[in-house]
This record gives sequence, C-alpha cells and structure tokens, in this order.
Amino acid sequence: MARAEKRPVTVQTIAKHVGVSAAAVSTVLSNRHEERRLAPATVERIRQAVRELGYVPNVAARRLRAHDPDVHSMDLGILTTFEAPLFLVSRALEEVQRSVDARSAPDRRFSISIDMFHAGRLRDMPGLLNASRFNGVIITNTLPEDDAFLRSTTLPYAVVVQGRRLPNYCCVLETPGEGGRRAAEILVGGSRRRLVVLTPTLLTETTADRRDAFVAAVRAQTGREPVHVAADFTPASAAEAIRAHLAKDPRCDGLFAVTDTLALGALHALKSAGRRVPQDVAVVGVGDHEHADFFDPPLTCVGPAYDQVVAEIVSLLFNLMSRRRVRPVEVFVAPTVTLRAST
Repeated sequence: MARAEKRPVTVQTIAKHVGVSAAAVSTVLSNRHEERRLAPATVERIRQAVRELGYVPNVAARRLRAHDPDVHSMDLGILTTFEAPLFLVSRALEEVQRSVDARSAPDRRFSISIDMFHAGRLRDMPGLLNASRFNGVIITNTLPEDDAFLRSTTLPYAVVVQGRRLPNYCCVLETPGEGGRRAAEILVGGSRRRLVVLTPTLLTETTADRRDAFVAAVRAQTGREPVHVAADFTPASAAEAIRAHLAKDPRCDGLFAVTDTLALGALHALKSAGRRVPQDVAVVGVGDHEHADFFDPPLTCVGPAYDQVVAEIVSLLFNLMSRRRVRPVEVFVAPTVTLRAST
C-alpha cells in the first residue's frame, strides 16, 4: 500500500501537539510572547515542536494578515539565472536597495527578492504570470529562448530588461557593437594578430553581439579571422578551454573574453602554460568586475560602467511603477575602456 501523503504542518498541528491554543502558537511565531506574557517554559515547548515537526510558515498568508490599508507596499523582484555571476546580481541589488531606501516612508514600504531560474527556462518560473506577485521586476541574463518567450508575452507588471532588445519592454543595454569593436582596437593596435575570442557556450544577446562585433572588426583591420573558443560560465571551464586551444595553437598572442569571469580563467591557463601576460599574450575582458584591479595581472576591460547601467534600470523601473512612463523605451549605455596591465 502506498504511504499516505504527508500533510503540511500548520499552527493548529503545533497547538494540538503541545496542548496549547493556536493563538499561543501564533504569538510565539510572531515573536510577541513577551508582551503577551507567555510562560518561558510554554514558549520553549512551542519552539521545540516547531523544530521537531518541521513547520514552514505560509508567507503569502502572513502578508495578507499583516496588510495595513494605510500602508502602500511594493514588491520588487530581480529575476536572473542560476548561471549568472553573483557579483553582478549583488551590485544590482545594492543599487535597488539604495533607491528603495530613498523612496521609503512610514506609509510606503518596499520588499526586494531575487528570484532565479535556469538559463533558457524563464517561462517555467512559478507565478511569473501572476499579477499579484510583483509590482515590478528587473530581468537579466536571459538566453534567446527566454527572449522569445518575453517577445510573445506581456507580463502584467512593470518590467525592465537588461542587456537585450525586446520591443514590448523597456530595455537598458550597452551600445550594440561597441564593446567588441573597442576590444579589437586595443589588441590589433598593440600589434596582436593571432587572436582568440572566448565566449560562454550559451550566448545571450549581449555576449553574441560582443563576439560578432569583435570578429568583424578584427577581420576588417587584419584580414584574418579570430579563433572562437567556447567554455561554460565558470573560470575553471574557461581555463580548460584555453589550455586545450594552446595545445593546438600555441602562437596565440591576443585574447578577448566576453565576460571578466571567463577572462579570469584564461589568465590562469596562460600562466600555467608559461605564457606571459601581456608580453606573450594580451588579454581584454568585459564586465567591470569588482576585483578586476586584483587579477594577475590587473585586467583591461571594455564595456559600460555597470553602476550606470543599474542606475538607468532602477530609474526606469520606478518610473514605470509610478506611471510616469507607459511606453517601452531603449536606453543605450556607451562602453568605456579601462586600460590595465593585461594589455
């Protein structure tokens, strides 16, 4: 006989287990037992039961019960992939929090969540189409499959998309073609000719644009085609891919990694192979990584200043939620070049 499905543990379950009222359990769960003058022994018995029974609070129901009609609450989400570099998500969160702090008031509250999905599977995120979940979201690090879904769907709340062009949404992205072109200028201008472009195996619209612009610029300036090497999103995978390439063609003298995370792995592989940076191989990355100054050697970067990108995104999001903007708009942030020792 199949085992009966385990029922969820509720406040009533805990109350029955301990032999107290449901009100007493709720008082302890809301941390109000001192003002209600519950006996310490009773409080400890309830907390022990919570641990033993595996109680999980119903956050949605708690929000409904706690709703104050005089307080306007706004729920904001940052939707990103599990594969995204966490420092980028962290910086977006910091900028959103600064904006929220500036806009908060006793009668206006904000909550921020980071909701993650597998790359290419945004459509599978629970509650994505539910208008009661978010007041506004920032969507980033999507793949073409996710972009196709967004083009065919209009989400029922304020949305700003980072790094891709979707006609039915407000979008903030780096100026198309500029990042790859500037990287080619640095490497070719430094008399590098046997060039490699290192990309993730799963290309976003932005990383594909960087690769294509770099290839086109190198071809136009040298008449040669740079070699394309792909890796997963991690530095370890990038290092492995570059080691494999050097085993086949050790004459590589310039490398463009379309993210700084990949550049970190490439630098490690070059050093392991005895190649000096920049004397033997010059390296350019993208992304304005928070630790780019501390790479070995410090990494030359192209690309838009990430703080400016996030500031534009947050400004658009709040304008959409306040109805100061209702039509989709594209905002382009021009790339900057930060020259460091890797070139």
